[in-house]
Amino acid sequence: MHPLSKQELSQLFSQVASHLAQYEMMEATLRERIRSIEREFRDRARIMDHFALISETDTRGIITYANSKFCEVSGYALDELVGKPHNIVRHPDMPKSVFKELWDTIKAGKIWQGEIKNRRKDGSAYWVLATVGPLLDAEGHPYRYISMRVDITRQKELEARLRLERDRLAQDLFENLELAQAIQAALFPRDTEGEKGFQIGLPHFVFWRPLQVVSGDFFWAYEEQGRVLIFVGDSVGHGMAGGIVSTLFFQELRHQVVERGIWSPERLAEELDERLGYLFRRKLPIDITIDGTILLIDKLRMKVSYISLRGKGALARKGEIIPLERHPFSFGDLLGQTAREHTINLEPGDTFYLYSDGISDQMNAEGKKFGAKRVEVLLQELQQQPFDAQRAYLERVLSEWQGGAPQTDDILFLGLRIV
Repeated sequence: MHPLSKQELSQLFSQVASHLAQYEMMEATLRERIRSIEREFRDRARIMDHFALISETDTRGIITYANSKFCEVSGYALDELVGKPHNIVRHPDMPKSVFKELWDTIKAGKIWQGEIKNRRKDGSAYWVLATVGPLLDAEGHPYRYISMRVDITRQKELEARLRLERDRLAQDLFENLELAQAIQAALFPRDTEGEKGFQIGLPHFVFWRPLQVVSGDFFWAYEEQGRVLIFVGDSVGHGMAGGIVSTLFFQELRHQVVERGIWSPERLAEELDERLGYLFRRKLPIDITIDGTILLIDKLRMKVSYISLRGKGALARKGEIIPLERHPFSFGDLLGQTAREHTINLEPGDTFYLYSDGISDQMNAEGKKFGAKRVEVLLQELQQQPFDAQRAYLERVLSEWQGGAPQTDDILFLGLRIV
């Protein structure tokens, strides 16, 4: 190796000086970058400390770190937490199964999240939405656990107050519905056995199942001097609204028949249509109507006169199902047209079925309606049963169809046999 010349030494020193200058510039840039990262980290930590409760534990669940927000909410000083098991803040109300699920999840290297009720140092409770996850080593094994929580105590307290208020309102509603049911039931006719029905000298049964305690489906019967008048109706709505409409209509029907002595189905339809329109349509922005059938049975002359305004009914005679003719408008439509009644000569054994659309509208567990076609089949099957067994058969068919599905609408079905 030959000695460097003065020119070579000068060039070498020049290169070293240039590299040193570049290094100093890079070092200064790196130091500034480090300071910027440290500032950003401090700002993030400061913001996070105002928002979240953060703690770290070793693999045994011993606390190794807790931020100021954790100390503030839990009521413990930092030195009271570090070195202690994390269950120092566990509330006895929390099921052990929750923490088993938590530990099984984070030991498997996954992240767990859920709501946890904790206990402060003074014994009071607080709620957090916790996210807990592991830090993994090079081989993918947890060597530390980090938990970040958001204090949701105020939200949980608000939820509890809302539940109490909702329960109170539900109880008030239930009590009002019970009262409305008692009023409605008192207005409905009852037979001598106490089952909802009516006192008439003909075999009959009623299957009545309100959707919401109070029903928009209703029935009424009155007998005098060998004549039996029956009404089966289905008002708009159900529950309290349907109950109000049906009760007012019921009272008007009773007034027209018992007090005014109107028995003709045709005349009654006109009076009731006008009264319902007067009570509701002229004063409300929506149409309040009732679908129904009026049936007048003259037991002495063995005749029946009826009028049906969108009502549903049929006559079963000697194995045949004969649908009752109906008009395409309801009570309360105020269409300005007269609905004509129909007359049928009766035969012993004739059976009338009057019902609401609650049966055809009933859903099964698959979301399918019972439908009008199945109602026709049901009527055929029903008439083949002994009359005193028909109600039980009807109830069984509907129950099997409904399965576990909720009731869809008010249900009313009336059966009446001519002897």
